[in-house]
Amino acid sequence: MSRPVLHSWEAILTEHDRSVRTARHQVRQRLTEWGWQGERVDDLVLITSELVTNAVVHACRGDGEVRLYLQEFGGDCRLEVWDPRFDLPLQERLPRRFGEGGRGIELVRELAFDFGVVIRRGAGKRVWVRVLLAADNQPVPLRS
Repeated sequence: MSRPVLHSWEAILTEHDRSVRTARHQVRQRLTEWGWQGERVDDLVLITSELVTNAVVHACRGDGEVRLYLQEFGGDCRLEVWDPRFDLPLQERLPRRFGEGGRGIELVRELAFDFGVVIRRGAGKRVWVRVLLAADNQPVPLRS
């Protein structure tokens, strides 16, 4: 019987005009290499897009770096996006009826199994999500 393997990957994004596209592409590539496919990959790519966009637009404002961390073990995937600001990104606001913004964090919450933020003054913040490989978002049992 094979045991699950811990996969991890990280990247630093500094080319902000291309950061979101680069992040989506690289996350899809890593997940595919690790054997993920289908809807969960699409969910993680969309989540990546939302979180990196927020980091680039609201935290970095086109300057500085955004760090991306991806870790997977036994069908449980954790994605973290780090930016240099230490303000809370999770304040909900009602989107304008025909506006394009204001829905990203709510979308992330809907797609993720778990979601949160770690803030350290002077050290930025990490917004993290967990997505499970099982389509019903139930924990994937480890094989013995």
